[in-house]
Amino acid sequence: MAKFEALPGERSAGIISSIINLVCPQCGGSMMEFQCNGKCRRNWLPEWEWANFTTTRRSRAVAHRERR
Repeated sequence: MAKFEALPGERSAGIISSIINLVCPQCGGSMMEFQCNGKCRRNWLPEWEWANFTTTRRSRAVAHRERR
């Protein structure tokens, strides 16, 4: 996978966006469910679950701070 500098949360947002649009975040190939049908043939389910977990956890922390 290509490495690049990103702000916290930016990387997970990019993964979520790509998967929702059925575009592989790594090679740009088409996807069916979480499986890349392009060059890399990668299964993105673990990254999807991680990205959703970190995004949800961050959103909850922000909402908790705002309630104070």
